[in-house]
Amino acid sequence: MIDPRKFDSAQLSAEKMIVYSVILLSIIWNISECNDIINANSSKNTPLPAKNTVMAVFSPMTKSPGPCRFLSGTRKQNHQCRRDTGLPEAIREARRLAVLHCEEQFRYDRWNCSIETRGKRNIFKKVYRETAFVHALTAAAITHSVARACAEGKMTKCQCASEKQPAATRLAWKWGGCSDNVKHGKRVTRNFLELQPHEGDPVSEMLRHDSEVGIEEVMKNMNDRCKCHGVSGSCSLKTCWRKLGDFNVTAAKLRSKYHNAIRKIPINNKPSRRAITKELREKPASYDQLFYLETSPTFCSVTRGRRCLHPDNCATLCCGRGYTTKLIKTIEKCRCRFTNGRCCQIVCDYCEKYEDRYYCK
Repeated sequence: MIDPRKFDSAQLSAEKMIVYSVILLSIIWNISECNDIINANSSKNTPLPAKNTVMAVFSPMTKSPGPCRFLSGTRKQNHQCRRDTGLPEAIREARRLAVLHCEEQFRYDRWNCSIETRGKRNIFKKVYRETAFVHALTAAAITHSVARACAEGKMTKCQCASEKQPAATRLAWKWGGCSDNVKHGKRVTRNFLELQPHEGDPVSEMLRHDSEVGIEEVMKNMNDRCKCHGVSGSCSLKTCWRKLGDFNVTAAKLRSKYHNAIRKIPINNKPSRRAITKELREKPASYDQLFYLETSPTFCSVTRGRRCLHPDNCATLCCGRGYTTKLIKTIEKCRCRFTNGRCCQIVCDYCEKYEDRYYCK
């Protein structure tokens, strides 16, 4: 005979187990929901690969343990660096080109390619005119360095560009030599910076557009190089190929676009999709203009100790703080001449030269 008390106790234990199971499942479901929300929010706030790459380019160089070595890349970027032999070295060269020519172009401006504005703030917090410029310059530098690396045989996934010989030039010259593979450079840059369209994200779309402006400027900097063949230099036959011009030409053109950049006015302190994204997509093949969102800071806090070109330049560069003048003595060659009037042997004297140099207080 079954004891009723034991039956009631067993039934109560079963009910408790059911309640505990329901509570446990509810807790697990809530935790998973919270994790989904956190992951969704973190994915929205994750910086774009282009932004991370540009920040790394204009930050002090530190060697990364990853495959890209000269910057800490995303999973996709690390896969590219691991797969494409020679790409990390091309990225390092692009970094050198971008920083060197940016500082040269803005040598005597308030902004000299420093990413800092004041304190811990930097130009990537908002889309300034300077933000647009460094995105364009970085994309241009990667395109340029990869195109050159292909032609020089430093990358295994590409080679010299194959040029189609126009019918009108077949009698005048033939294509030969080794053309810079700018098409492959453009393809690698777009993949490395992940420059895909960003629907519904006008800021990302604007920075993608600015990067494409830099790539397009490199494409325009291709020139024909020719070599004559024939008896005694008669040039009866010419061999021609396509080669990129010096990168300082591209940097100078982008600086001109920097000064002529167009500001897109945000609506209610938020970028308007109608005002920005739609306008950027009206002419998808036209990348002639840089766009930005916010008025640039003064950069006065980063000009202390900077060298000015002349007193008038100091008035602007030093932000009214004044400047100091230092008399600098240099020694340089002078009065160079042929030895005893004979060709090809030159001797020079060494002269002292004094120059005033100006530095911001």
